[in-house]
Amino acid sequence: MSPQSPSNSSISTDTDQAGNAGKNPAAAFGANEWLVDEIYQQYLQDPNSVDRAWWDFFADYKPGAA
Repeated sequence: MSPQSPSNSSISTDTDQAGNAGKNPAAAFGANEWLVDEIYQQYLQDPNSVDRAWWDFFADYKPGAA
């Protein structure tokens, strides 16, 4: 197997993360989920205070949605 070939463990991890992202969109950010929550709180107070790249993400974002 070449070093660039995907392993089964990485494929299952990717699938698990994608499945969790459907339940909680911030879960796709892994250990940085707390940062997404902080940026979201900042966005709620003043959308112009966060990069416009976040606006589409937060448009239908529901924190902690299960």
